[in-house]
Amino acid sequence: MTTLTEAAPATPAKHKAAAGTALPPARGQSFLKLVTIELRKSVNTRSGRVLIAAILLIALAAMTWQITHLPKGTVGFDGFLGAGSTGAMLILPVIGVMAMTSEWTQRTALTTFTLSPRRVRVQLAKFVSAVVLSAVVMTGVVVLALGGTALTGAITDHATTYAGFGSQLSGAYLTMALNVVMGAAFGAVIAQTAVAILVYFIAPTAWSLAGPALFKDNANWLDVFAAFGRIAERDLNGMLPETLTAIGVWVVLPTIVGLWLSSRREVK
Repeated sequence: MTTLTEAAPATPAKHKAAAGTALPPARGQSFLKLVTIELRKSVNTRSGRVLIAAILLIALAAMTWQITHLPKGTVGFDGFLGAGSTGAMLILPVIGVMAMTSEWTQRTALTTFTLSPRRVRVQLAKFVSAVVLSAVVMTGVVVLALGGTALTGAITDHATTYAGFGSQLSGAYLTMALNVVMGAAFGAVIAQTAVAILVYFIAPTAWSLAGPALFKDNANWLDVFAAFGRIAERDLNGMLPETLTAIGVWVVLPTIVGLWLSSRREVK
């Protein structure tokens, strides 16, 4: 009788062990899933929707002004694209900044990095989602520019042209992507939305203004806005080393530093 009593508890213990080993292994989230989640975060917030709406409204207003103040001669698609993308180039980097700082300013980092402990992977997903969202918004601006060009040809006596359409689009999208990555990199380094936006706008602008006075032509090596302009115009003017150096210092280096800091920043 004693032997039966002692042997009885072994059965449920064995059953629990078997049940534990029978559970399927936990699977991490795919990178595409992380990008989708970050995209949803960007468009589900009021600030994100307001920024996107502001970009499109500014583009619409700029193109309306363009139609009512047409120059003499042929009207090109590039003029409408340039007018419409000005606001986008200013505001889209803010989306990149907010994508990187949201976890820290909204105190959701603990939840996010508990569900996805590999921080660098999550941060890279934020970079990609910011570029994808910006590309979608930029596509909306391009559609408005096409509409503005077509409308001009329909309601006025001006001739319209779409010459260089492909190169103009490639320059606009590449410049947009670099701007957004630069904004996201500053957000990753500083992790405070207001401060990161302020530094993003002031630091390179201050250099572009003060650099030529202090270093003459050598200032071109760190003038990132001039580098963006050359890329947008698809004409490096023989300044490929200067362009790559400026992008490396203002875009690539902050990205690397931002990823390193984000992987070691204390989660509260």
